[in-house]
Amino acid sequence: MTVRSGEPLADVLGRLGEDAGAQRIDLPPLPATAIDRLIAHERPAGLDARERRRLHRVAQGNPLALYELLRGARPGGLTDLIMSRLSALDPGTRHAVELVACGEPLPVSMLERLAGPDAAIAAEDAGLIVAGRSGARAQARLGHPLYGEVLRATTSPSRAAVVYGELAGALLGTPLRRREDPLRAALWQVEAGAVSRADIVREGARKAIGHEDLALAERLARAARSAAPGDEADRLLAEILAFRGQAADAARLLTAPEPGPAADRVEWAITRADALYWSSGDIDGALATLDAAGGHPTAEASRSWLLCFDGRCAEAARTAAGVLGGPDAEPRAIIWATTAGAAAAGFLGRGADAEAIAGRGATVAAAHTATVPWGPVEVRIGACLAHLAGGSPRAAEALTAEGYRQALGGGAAMMVSGWALYGGLVALARGHLDAAERLLAEAQPDFAADNTFRLHRCALAARAAAKALGGDRAAATRHLAEADALAHPTNRLFAPWVETWRAWTSYAAGDLPAATGAAVRAADLARECGMPAVEALALYDVARLGGRPDLDRLAAIDHDTGRLVTGAARALVARDGATGLEAAAHGFAERGYDLHAAEVYTAAAYRHHRHGRPAHADLATASAAELTARCPGAATPLLRRNRFTGRLTQRERQILLLAAEHTSAQIAEQLGLALATVNNNLARAYNKLGIGSRDELRTLLAGGQPG
Repeated sequence: MTVRSGEPLADVLGRLGEDAGAQRIDLPPLPATAIDRLIAHERPAGLDARERRRLHRVAQGNPLALYELLRGARPGGLTDLIMSRLSALDPGTRHAVELVACGEPLPVSMLERLAGPDAAIAAEDAGLIVAGRSGARAQARLGHPLYGEVLRATTSPSRAAVVYGELAGALLGTPLRRREDPLRAALWQVEAGAVSRADIVREGARKAIGHEDLALAERLARAARSAAPGDEADRLLAEILAFRGQAADAARLLTAPEPGPAADRVEWAITRADALYWSSGDIDGALATLDAAGGHPTAEASRSWLLCFDGRCAEAARTAAGVLGGPDAEPRAIIWATTAGAAAAGFLGRGADAEAIAGRGATVAAAHTATVPWGPVEVRIGACLAHLAGGSPRAAEALTAEGYRQALGGGAAMMVSGWALYGGLVALARGHLDAAERLLAEAQPDFAADNTFRLHRCALAARAAAKALGGDRAAATRHLAEADALAHPTNRLFAPWVETWRAWTSYAAGDLPAATGAAVRAADLARECGMPAVEALALYDVARLGGRPDLDRLAAIDHDTGRLVTGAARALVARDGATGLEAAAHGFAERGYDLHAAEVYTAAAYRHHRHGRPAHADLATASAAELTARCPGAATPLLRRNRFTGRLTQRERQILLLAAEHTSAQIAEQLGLALATVNNNLARAYNKLGIGSRDELRTLLAGGQPG
């Protein structure tokens, strides 16, 4: 027999527990992993990430609720039970529940004003709504998200419009002091089908942009424009359309001459420049349009942003520096210039400059989230790109992981997708193919709907590379064809990476000349844009793909990453080169290029084995195995051609690598093994390597010969 937690226990159940010794079992909500398994069982074809997150949020770990949601809340089961509870309510109580369903979280004072205190109390007593405090305000929510799903699905459009109209009228009668009030007042007016305050709807549209809900922002902006046409309404809608990747439509809205007032002229210039660039790649027209703003810092910050995306990194860095060094920049200008300046500095190979710029911008962004809600995200993205383009994917991963975590907690779907995209690019650079595919697949649907900054093509091309590196030729070819269908003259910043991803897709298709040709093309594009680390890695991909790299060109790249890959490339073509390969592998691993490091350690192990150094071969194999385990499924030429298993077991390799820096007791605790098991494995490994101590092990790991 069952009873819901928090509800009164029937006398008969109480007596069973007391007199008959019945066992009580409390069933907590199912964990997220179990919910995912149930979703996969019911929908083998899968769901996009946004719908999956909605199911987790609404079901709240309840398998019956999840089942009802997957059935589309059709009559039957839990849906029938909820509908029966709602139909049994008196009109006043149902009205209270409807108000909360349409407006939650709803201030209790507003609920009582519209439905009456008695109805609000009755709805709470029935468990249909719950009240709690949020700051100084008491808020009412539904007792379970499924109530809202069912109620909204069964309420007629005309009845819903009446409820939204009541909510809008009540909120518009207040001073709208809370940050989210304008957005709620805007949405409720539009849902009611009666816009009485177009200015509030426009403000709500801007708030929706801040929440990265561009579909809602467009809906509100169109409603405001219909209610009160004019230049301001056109400019707002054009800005949103440009964000959504509909820049050609945005440009058509801004054909009128520039407005007269200085402030309006600046905003007009920024919006029209964005529309011109993102619609057709007309960078010259966009920059000329910004000239109309007369050097205003915010317009110049926008200029730096466009220059950066157009691959003109040196110009972008100079323009951003001018804004950041001036005395009159508003917070929005500082944030935009920080994002472009940090990213541009990273692509240019000036990592220390990028870090300093991002640090300053992060402080400003954190202090002005009310007026520039995207500020912290934009600055972090600039820093992430700087690390990724500068040859430090490990540092970039820390930023993407934190951004993704915060976005999941905040609920803005487009923000989650943005961090999924950048996280996927970082995972791809590191060779973590499973994570790359998962994150890029999560990002792709939202970028297909809102092709902000033409990033949909990047998501598809990166997925092609992830599939290619794993040997899935068909999927790689399909994704790249989809990406090529979206080719556009904008966003030249990502063009070298797209060609690098094309190289691996060509390799998977068995066309080595096309693969190495694409890698060289990527390097050429990177050199045109002044991206030394990107150029060096693209040239090194020629060696990874099985071609002969241009060593002279590599050696001429004055950057840490260039020097690293030059050493690796030279060692690969040398007769032995094992020592150089191990040094390069260590450098790759430090930066976070796990797949690159695994490849080079594998090559080093093969060279050691071929030249009669079995102990060194075993150690290099151990390091390669540890790194390859982080890149499951990777199937690159260097891994295939140099495969060497060595004499150590997997456990012996694991313990041996830890033994250089840890005691046996520490290893046992870390791996959850008995101390004797650690010592026995270590003794066998020492015997196979011909050594007898940790000192000799460390000497071997450093590339020397044991005494």
